[in-house]
Amino acid sequence: MFAKTGPRDTAHTPITVRPGLFVSVTIVTVVLAAFTLPATAPDRPGFAYFSGGVIGAGLLVVLLLAADLARAAAARRAGIKVVGITLGAFGSRLVLAPAQRGGASDGLGASEPLTPGTDDPAADAAIARAGLTVTALVGVVLVAAGALAPAGTLKLLGEVALWVGTFALLITVVDLLPAPRSAGGRILAARVVRRTGDKAAAAAAVARAGVITGWTLIALGVVAVLLIGLVGLWAVLLGWLALGSSRVAQAQQKATTALSGVFVRDVMVPAPPALQAWKTVGSALEETAIPSGGSVFAVRDFAGPLLGVVLLRDLAAVPADDRGLARVTRVAIPLDRVAVARPDEPLASVTSRLAQRPAAGVIVVVESGPDGGQEMVGTVGPGEIARALEASPPHGRVVSPVGFGRRR
Repeated sequence: MFAKTGPRDTAHTPITVRPGLFVSVTIVTVVLAAFTLPATAPDRPGFAYFSGGVIGAGLLVVLLLAADLARAAAARRAGIKVVGITLGAFGSRLVLAPAQRGGASDGLGASEPLTPGTDDPAADAAIARAGLTVTALVGVVLVAAGALAPAGTLKLLGEVALWVGTFALLITVVDLLPAPRSAGGRILAARVVRRTGDKAAAAAAVARAGVITGWTLIALGVVAVLLIGLVGLWAVLLGWLALGSSRVAQAQQKATTALSGVFVRDVMVPAPPALQAWKTVGSALEETAIPSGGSVFAVRDFAGPLLGVVLLRDLAAVPADDRGLARVTRVAIPLDRVAVARPDEPLASVTSRLAQRPAAGVIVVVESGPDGGQEMVGTVGPGEIARALEASPPHGRVVSPVGFGRRR
């Protein structure tokens, strides 16, 4: 984190600026000053080209930030908490509250997938439309200003405006293409939900549209490479990304259907005895870890709260000479880095958490203990999820969970 504005700025939206932003600004400045502007507005001094490049890069940053400020305003109108906006190497990124957000746009036509439990496609679509409106309007204004700029001194500024405006219209068009990670996909999902009331059908429609979008962009990109040049590879890359995200979305939908009726408690492996944080690694291995046959252990403090988990392999990796002095906390993984679920949650709704927080390699299942604190009662790893999928009958009928879990 390089700098951060206070919450009073930009309608109470905190803005974080990361060092990567300056790398991107430098690249855009060089592209404009060294290649684009000399070709479109020749016979100007080098300082003029450099100034034009800086202005163009600044306009681009302002454009992406304005789009995310519009998205933030739309999110607030929908009752969604806005965490802030991050300016980094890949543009501007809106961050919404994890429990409520439907995705965080990065300002370049891509966004994070819908998180499980996000149940407001209409709000997602409103947020997407707000950003698209800004980029489209600004793009039209800048392109018009560039096209109408008179020859002479203003010609260079006109070329800068034309370049930035064209870029704005380009990212607007790309973001309008329906795919699981695009504004167009969110708008399509909202329309399907409004018409059918079925969110699963909306997700399936977006995934199918994304596959079509991906193959279309790949085909157009190949043709462009043959007829125009290597610039067509950009369309191929976008098509590949759209196709990949759509295939992933379809696989997730199939898994959700297959796991219908299966809960975390049905497949979890019972937790082995917890380890005390103050114990040495040697004592923990000899007294608890090895005899229990477990691979993931809860770590508790003196007073009993759950601090995190520790893996058997990490305990065993401590050199033998150090095991008598090193404490368990030396190799423990904090709980905020671990995927966590409750026993009564549907398995399909928690599987994605393992990809978001993979530090422990499993989902740690917790529930309230007698003292009111969290208690680890089991784990769910890729093996348990795979067995649940294998045991599920076709067409997503409810499966019998008996026998999924196993002791380690």
